[in-house]
Amino acid sequence: MKNKHKKGLLSFGLVGAGIGLTYFLFRNEAVEIKNQTKPKIQEGAYKRDLFLVSSDGLPLALTITQDVKQRPKAVVQIIHGILEHKNRYQDFANYLAENGYIVVTSDNRGHGESVNEQFPLGHMPGIERMIEDQVNITDFIQKQYPELPVYLYGHSFGSILARNYLQQHDDKIEKLLLTGTVCYQNLAPLGINLAQFANRYVGEKSHSWLIKKLSGFGSKDYDWLTHDKEQLEKVANDPLMLEGYDNIGVYTIWQGDYELKQIEKYACKNPTLPIFSLSGSEDDKITGGVKGLADTQKTLEKIGYTNITMEEILNMRHEILNEVERQKAYQQILAFFEA
Repeated sequence: MKNKHKKGLLSFGLVGAGIGLTYFLFRNEAVEIKNQTKPKIQEGAYKRDLFLVSSDGLPLALTITQDVKQRPKAVVQIIHGILEHKNRYQDFANYLAENGYIVVTSDNRGHGESVNEQFPLGHMPGIERMIEDQVNITDFIQKQYPELPVYLYGHSFGSILARNYLQQHDDKIEKLLLTGTVCYQNLAPLGINLAQFANRYVGEKSHSWLIKKLSGFGSKDYDWLTHDKEQLEKVANDPLMLEGYDNIGVYTIWQGDYELKQIEKYACKNPTLPIFSLSGSEDDKITGGVKGLADTQKTLEKIGYTNITMEEILNMRHEILNEVERQKAYQQILAFFEA
């Protein structure tokens, strides 16, 4: 009887230790949400703000920028990166509009104004849902401008979303632009497993301190973004920039990166799609440098794409659109669209 009692106590102790360890590793650490006030947008081309209601009821915040004096050549659909929002692309949208393009920027769900009670700031419920939002935006564009081609542009995490978009929808677009092109991370499967564990045991909308730590969110070091000190100050003081994501939001980021290598999921309906990746030469952390960019190109070629150009701009960091000599990036992108 004593042995049975000891075994029972031991089992109980192991269970308790497991619960305690789970709590320690994945305990909730709330993310600070700044006051969400809309910043002043640069003056320039004609601009129209609207909401596009997604299939699950979330209003997606869109901005359409157009120079009405110009005859439009195409519509550029922009997908922004992590932690940011569509307003950061307004200067570039004005530039494209002045050169004859209609530009549609949007806040990814869980960012900027694309939020509601069910989908709060920092909440991204899986890569499939994120892609469906972008497909809905493309469909909206094609209904509004049926005679114009659509060019898709994804920056940073937006470059991940744009490449996942290709899996089943590459026939909806006529050009693809990538900047701050994120490379595949070998640790993505581990990240997915950790985030799934956190989702299951402490909740999808919780903010596990461990997940936050491993993801690098919460850092106040923005120097890797750009050399432009004025832009860095804007980022640091921007009330619409996020501090991080909940557990399923982090899962979505890792899931998106993992999907880049799932070759069998790509239908490749448009193998001659022109794809242009333009990154800063000092963006090794995100692009993987020469090796990472070469791997990205090799993966796209393995999928079946045959018209790929990979370029770097010297002395630029992650946000080439916010660099000191950003006009160089503007001009190279315009040349790609004009070709």
